[in-house]
Amino acid sequence: MNAIQPSRPTLQPVEPRRRVARRAGKQQRQNPHLMMATETTVKLAVNVVLSLVAVSALVQLLPHNRAGQEKLQQVQTEVQSAQGRVNQLRADFSRSFGPQQVKTIMQEQSYRMDPAQLRIVWLESRPSEAQELTEPPQDLDTP
Repeated sequence: MNAIQPSRPTLQPVEPRRRVARRAGKQQRQNPHLMMATETTVKLAVNVVLSLVAVSALVQLLPHNRAGQEKLQQVQTEVQSAQGRVNQLRADFSRSFGPQQVKTIMQEQSYRMDPAQLRIVWLESRPSEAQELTEPPQDLDTP
């Protein structure tokens, strides 16, 4: 163990490298606020651009939304009117095919009458005839 050990070459200091590294570190350490300010400015710019894009998209979508609401309102009014017609047609349909309504429908749609009914014809009466009908008839022989 007491062998002769080879001699080590003398190491030369590597100071120039350290100085360069120190200078770069010192520059970063000297301006940490500048880096944070740059990063914050970039983030702020990106957020402003995104906000502008979102606002412009909303501005473009509002007219489409209004048009869609108007169309929806028109369709709803048409549906309500169609629903009224459907209800009327359903009532007419059930009336037309009801077994109790056959005679009345036949009388409405034709000139024929039920033999059990009498036809009443209204005539306009003249004023002199109206008085004659209301007054009792007078005999010509009585004074």
